[in-house]
Amino acid sequence: TSDRDELSRYIRNEMRFGNGTVLWDAVDAALDRLEIVEGRKVIVALTDGEDYGSDADFDDVRERAQAEEVMVYSIGFTVDYYNGARRVRTKPSGDLKDLAQETGGGFFELTKSADLNTTFTRVIQELHSQYAMAFMPDKLDGKVHKLQVRLKKPAMTARARQSYVGK
Repeated sequence: TSDRDELSRYIRNEMRFGNGTVLWDAVDAALDRLEIVEGRKVIVALTDGEDYGSDADFDDVRERAQAEEVMVYSIGFTVDYYNGARRVRTKPSGDLKDLAQETGGGFFELTKSADLNTTFTRVIQELHSQYAMAFMPDKLDGKVHKLQVRLKKPAMTARARQSYVGK
């Protein structure tokens, strides 16, 4: 949905936390859906934990997102719940932060769903206030190359991909 309030309401009232998450399969499926989209492509991934049981693995999803120039924003919940036998605390995978940083997106870790509206608003504001820069690499060799964007103003933050494929 493109309705932030509807999504936030669903997450607060309907979504259940604590089950196994096939996180990388979900991101991979989102990449499939974005293949036909022209222009900027963004995935917002919400999860309450680590990946459990995906067929896709993190490295493949990361490489695919980079190659297809898809920006990933990750929102991870830290959740406490009772699983019937004991109290369990889930924490978002550290790979979520890496995926966001390496694709030029952002990572947000939340401890309460009440922060969702604020977080979605921040993501939307970031997406609406970004500048696009482009360059032509010296070599079109199909290989992954490191990329670093630095800013002169200390109060500014660059959300930029950390690599590109010379194609």
